[in-house]
Amino acid sequence: MATCRYVLSTGDTGVLDEPIYFIEGRPVKADEDSYYDLPAGLKTGQFIRTLWRAILRGLTRGAHRLPLIGSGDWNDGMNLVGVQGTGESVWLGFFVMSAHAVATIARTRVISPSQNAATGRLLNCARISSSMAGRRVVPRAYFDDGSPLGSASNPECQIDSIVQSWSVLSGAGDAKRSRMAMEAVDKRLVRREHALIQLLDRPLTSRI
Repeated sequence: MATCRYVLSTGDTGVLDEPIYFIEGRPVKADEDSYYDLPAGLKTGQFIRTLWRAILRGLTRGAHRLPLIGSGDWNDGMNLVGVQGTGESVWLGFFVMSAHAVATIARTRVISPSQNAATGRLLNCARISSSMAGRRVVPRAYFDDGSPLGSASNPECQIDSIVQSWSVLSGAGDAKRSRMAMEAVDKRLVRREHALIQLLDRPLTSRI
């Protein structure tokens, strides 16, 4: 998102050709959640190629037509939401929506046929995620069994500030409903007397 905003604001496309170094290691095995090891070496590639690798990795779809959450999302504390491979992340859907600007760059910089075709997939995923933006309290995710996380029906984590905020940051919602999402944050998560904003409410004590 930051890269796209920079390129589209400044016109500096040269940054996309800058060489990027990243470590190389073996893929995580099917029965592993993670592993610790020394990297096998370093690889280099154009910056834009690393962007595409990240985006293509996120273009998955589950039962609710949202990206699969996997076993991490951004928060390691949610590692069991989709550990079986079918849980979904609403936040990731909004994040992909915000990355639609990558498609604008891709139209002028075709890297490969497969990546060019992914431009259409990216925009389609953006449209899918936008369908979630019209809710006052947006679910955070869906467990492997299809039940929601971050919903009024949950005894824990009835609201999550990450996905509420990204319903605005992504531009996926209309102004009226985005304001409703922020009003819910203000009511449920802002604690002015303690000068803090909670990540979620109610606290998680089980299942994850």
